[in-house]
Formats: sequence, structure tokens, C-alpha cells
Amino acid sequence: MITYGHENYIRQAIEGILMQDCNFEIELIISNDCSPDKTDVIIQGILKDHPRRSWIKYFNQNKNLGIMPNLFFALKQCSGKYVAMCEGDDFWITKDKLQKQVNILEADHEIGLVYSNVKQLIDKTGEFLELPARHVKNQSEVIPEMLKSKFVEFATTVFRKDVLDQVVLILKEELQNKVIGDTRIILETVFYSKLFYLNEVTTVYRILEGSASHPKEINKYIFALKDSYLCRKSFVLRNNLNTLWLSDFICNTNRGLINKAFIANKYSDVIKILKNILIIDIFKYCSWKIFRRKITMQIWAKLFLSLIGIGVLRQKLK
Repeated sequence: MITYGHENYIRQAIEGILMQDCNFEIELIISNDCSPDKTDVIIQGILKDHPRRSWIKYFNQNKNLGIMPNLFFALKQCSGKYVAMCEGDDFWITKDKLQKQVNILEADHEIGLVYSNVKQLIDKTGEFLELPARHVKNQSEVIPEMLKSKFVEFATTVFRKDVLDQVVLILKEELQNKVIGDTRIILETVFYSKLFYLNEVTTVYRILEGSASHPKEINKYIFALKDSYLCRKSFVLRNNLNTLWLSDFICNTNRGLINKAFIANKYSDVIKILKNILIIDIFKYCSWKIFRRKITMQIWAKLFLSLIGIGVLRQKLK
């Protein structure tokens, strides 16, 4: 569990781990990345009073490391056969989550990753969103489908540690100064091992406005969206996979940029966003059939209206 600025959520995240009912030993590694709020105070209180406080190995960094270095640090502290992920703003809701996932891993040594279904919590409104189960029955379709869109939430995962260690070694240099770590790790894991889906909701994934994965600021939005694509591109090229598997995500990235440009409040932001459209990669890696299906007349219209400033005018009139 890596955490930063999660004073409002960290107790719920920790208690979701400590409520687990298992026939094996658990260690909860928490690495607090020098949070500027009361995250440390809350964790210290749990360490003092909770009946299962002995499960916790807590590290409070004296300077901010950043997301990826903090994750690498936390993973180094893990001594178990399996590693489960849960960041400090998400939480587990079933007491037998770990037991069921470990049973699956113990039964089949070709499985490197077990995940489950999840529901989302919109933090701003308190609304819960029930999500349809997303899984692929045929192992050969796992990677192509995941390249289209991520269907494994990090907070639901349990990894086989020897596979995860191999993946982190491969990705460590690439992950420096990036924001998309979970997709990279999951993709590489399912390349080297089998994926298994536990068909139940075990976890709540919290959507926070302004977080690293849901940024509001334009530059951070562009960086996160492009990094989501680049992590897939580098994975495909590194492992000599079919580059046409990138088609959907290339189109989705361009659609995201165009939609964002259309609702921008400043024309300078419109130009900044549209400069990042993946033009060269469309010609290199994108299927014409998928391009025609994804880039609709509505998207072309938004692109044109954004370029001539109608999108900005529309926002100002609002």
C-alpha cells in the first residue's frame, strides 16, 4: 500500500486489509510518501490501537520519492510468496478476498495474476457505480483486449511474487518519471503468465478529481493520456507483438484529445491538446477499418470546430 495525501481514506484502506480472514500469514507494507496532511498521524494511531497492528510494516518517507520510486521501495519490502496491491485511497470490502485469490494461485502454478470485479466510488458525489464484469475466457485474447482498454483494476490484484519481481526488473527503467505503472505491470505479467478472474466484487476503486490518474490540469491530462498509449506501444514493440492490436487505443487516445480540446476554455489549450494527436502512429499501427469505425463524423466535427475556436466560444457562452 503506497499512500500520499490520503488522510480522508487511509483508515478505510488499512481496515480492509486487516479484516482479512486467512489461513496464512499476512504482512501489510505501507509506504507513506512524505504526505503533507495527517496520513501519518492516522497510521500511527492504528499502529497503537488496532488488535492486528502486528501485521503492519510501516515506512514514513522523510522526503517525497514520487509514485514509482515509492512503489519500487514498497515492493522491495515484501517477503511473501504473493503480493496484493491496494493504494491508500481504495479499499477491500470482502473478508475472504485474499484467501480465495491465494487458493487459486496455489492450485495452478501457471497463473501469475488473479483479479476480481470492482465497483467505483465517485468521491465528489459519494455515488457508487456497479461495473459489468470484464474478463476474457480465452487466454490468447487477454493481451489484445487489454491493449484496447484496461479491465484489471490494480486494487483487486494478487500477483505471484517471482513473476512480479521479473516484471519489475524489466520495467524499472521505463517506469521512471511515468504515471501509468499499473497497466505496464499488468500487461507484462500476463505476457509471462496466465490471468485468472475471480467473479465477484471484492474492492472499491475511488475516483478522485485531480489525482495522478484523473488529472484536471491540461498538461497533466495530456501526459497521463499519452503515457497510457505509450505504455502499450512500448509493450507491443518490446515483445514483437502485432502492432495492429494498438489500433483501438490509438483511436481512443485521439478521441480523448479531441473531446478535451472541444471543451477547453482557452484557445491556447486547444492548440496544446491537438498538437499531441497521434498522426504518425495512425499510419504506422492503426487498422483502417477500426479508424473508420472509431473516428466518426461527430469527432471530425469537434476537431474542426475546436480548430476554428467554436468550442472555446461554446464554453464561454455556457
